[in-house]
Amino acid sequence: MKQAEPSQQAKRPRRPHTLNDFSSASNYVQANVPALGTKHWFAADAPVTGDSYRASDTGNQGPGTRGQARGLDQRPYSCQMAAAPCRVVLVAFLAGAAAFGTINAPVFIGQHNEHEMITRLAFQCPSGEKSDGVCFEPRSLDQLAGYHWTLMGLPLTGVGFNGAVGSPDNIDPLPEGPEAHCDDADYLDVEGYPQSRAEATAKLQACVDHLRRRFRQGLEAAERLLDERRRIRRDMVQLQRPYDCRFAFAALQGDAFGRAKCSAIEGFGRALHGVQDFYAHSNWVDSADPTLPTDVSNPPGLRRNDTAPFLDLLASGTIPPDQVPRDLTTGCFTLPDTWPGSGVCEGRITHRGLSKDNGVIRLDGTFGEPDCSPRSDAAPDNFRRAVQAAVRHSRDAWDSFRDGLRQIYGSVNGNLMICALVRDYPVTACRNRTVAIVVDTSRDSLPSRRAELQLIEEVNSKLTMHGLDRVAVLEFNSAARVVSPMGYPIHTAFNLSPPGGRRRIARGLELALAENIDAQPETYTDRGAIVLLVCGADGGESTDDVLKQLRRASDEGIRVHYACLSTPHPIGDAAPDAAGWSECSTNSAMVPAILRTGGIVAIIDMQSRRVPRAFANMVMDRGLTATDDDDTPERARLYPGITIIDLLSPDTPSRTFSYAISAGEHLNLTVVSVTVEGQGAAEACFTVTLWDRGLDIKMATHTRCGGAQPLSLVYEATASLELVLVVEYGDAVGKRALIHQDELVFSLAVGSSMLDEDEATVKKMSTETAAH
Repeated sequence: MKQAEPSQQAKRPRRPHTLNDFSSASNYVQANVPALGTKHWFAADAPVTGDSYRASDTGNQGPGTRGQARGLDQRPYSCQMAAAPCRVVLVAFLAGAAAFGTINAPVFIGQHNEHEMITRLAFQCPSGEKSDGVCFEPRSLDQLAGYHWTLMGLPLTGVGFNGAVGSPDNIDPLPEGPEAHCDDADYLDVEGYPQSRAEATAKLQACVDHLRRRFRQGLEAAERLLDERRRIRRDMVQLQRPYDCRFAFAALQGDAFGRAKCSAIEGFGRALHGVQDFYAHSNWVDSADPTLPTDVSNPPGLRRNDTAPFLDLLASGTIPPDQVPRDLTTGCFTLPDTWPGSGVCEGRITHRGLSKDNGVIRLDGTFGEPDCSPRSDAAPDNFRRAVQAAVRHSRDAWDSFRDGLRQIYGSVNGNLMICALVRDYPVTACRNRTVAIVVDTSRDSLPSRRAELQLIEEVNSKLTMHGLDRVAVLEFNSAARVVSPMGYPIHTAFNLSPPGGRRRIARGLELALAENIDAQPETYTDRGAIVLLVCGADGGESTDDVLKQLRRASDEGIRVHYACLSTPHPIGDAAPDAAGWSECSTNSAMVPAILRTGGIVAIIDMQSRRVPRAFANMVMDRGLTATDDDDTPERARLYPGITIIDLLSPDTPSRTFSYAISAGEHLNLTVVSVTVEGQGAAEACFTVTLWDRGLDIKMATHTRCGGAQPLSLVYEATASLELVLVVEYGDAVGKRALIHQDELVFSLAVGSSMLDEDEATVKKMSTETAAH
């Protein structure tokens, strides 16, 4: 057998087994101590004492300036230095000195955070773009790929975050074994080789089985991403800086305590680590040195251009024999990791001799100088080919993971889970909402056409332009039709027909319900909404038809928001409809039916240019759909020019409103108990309390019962502050026997001496008063 040259036989101290696996962000250094026969670990990522979460919990990053991870384009120190014991001590010192860090040391040990760079190449979104469901947005990609810091272009050794793909190298309490990296499946087709083809394939099978188990861990953890109403759970997906995921699947147990997003990403990332390592540690894509004979120091290269079919992580069972080429080999690993081998690896193909772990990878897909390992020296493109295969197979693995989520949880839940994993703010970005904006185009709408268009545009602008929100614009008079079909908000059209014909609200509602249901037949409940814009009141239409459609909306879980635009009495060409026309009314029978769907009812007087945006804000404050509801206390903003009508009941005992008042502003708040058309007067009581939010001072309390006179609260501000108005069902003393018998409808109107106060000023002032 050909012996290596003396310079090749020099035994180099081996960094821990998994540190060499594309040099992911590992946090330790391992040294062999022959006299003791044990491994000593120098840890940089010691567990946080007192941490009640053992996996995927929050952890602090180390200090430093975040920068683009990129290794130095130079030969690693391991090729230049012969003082091996000194090098191990130095690396151990560097690793131990950096808290919550990672080894990023091209000068000292030849690492360039290759696992991170491969993962970023596979999954980064185009600059500035949102995820399309395949790529990962920046903060989410940080959790999968990890990150490393640089200072003035130089890597900060041991500083950064491993990410899920680097987690098999973490100390928890030890890095994962050879099965996590597809090592020890070595074979050479020569007589007397220490391991048979069958034995090598069994080692490969152990690696595949391990990666599949990790993969399934990630799939199982994803179940906790959604609640029983198919809403993404905020507590399961939050990734606010500086809190990264904590990856700690010490063994193959599940993780029921950490954030589901972290746990799902960890399972996938740990599997991804082994997939990437396979191409670095095997001869699948590489070439042997053509100037040297074939032997354990120069095994044949398969130089294949496909990915390994047996690394199908969704599959199960044994590897089909025809998928394993006879000459396929990985490397035997032991400490010290030498070339040629020693100890149990003597006379075998070694990890050191076959691996293509280290080299410079850039995010534009170009490469710098590879490590001076024997296999990288054998053919100039071996390292590049290994990286490119790892990137391709990483993408294939993510395709399989997404398929697995859909197979296990169904396509609807699976797609929501995928969105939750790739988007940085999935609670708002992945709601998958649909909304039909239904516009009155009857002849009564002529004076309000401009206002209608402004309202449509403002509501449309509040939707997620790059997310899963979709919107349709419908119009109705005596019939209903689609103006702009259900699609992404950025493509919405506003081409309304000229006003004409009688108003038939029921037909507009019926078509709006159909649009929501057809858009997502399996998930429209709690995710659908209707925004109904009407000019004037009922216009002579049968209330029964309208109420029938509103009850349908309530039963289907589709929320209805209603704006009635006050318009002058119709004259001239509109006169034939005048007999059935009336001003917007607070006591319409439609009002409680709409409120029971969870939406808002607003009477709009376009006396201020702020009104269209204010109405859109009110809709969003209430929650466009039921999926927007959370545990955050609602505080709806009040605006001049909009009378809000709301409902109290034993199930909804209070409503809270706020108004940012400016110094010198004269304000009139009017609260009225509403008697709904066709119903008797409500006998229940309600209490109105006015607060100064900044000082937390109660300013006034008033109680009204039944059909009492309107309550008018006048306030003139000498300083800017935020007023909070709380309307509560019942009172401490009166009419307790009636409290559980009635719904109570009330209206709340705001009159201001500053109709067009700049909204940015109001927001700034509101923030300042809240800080007091």
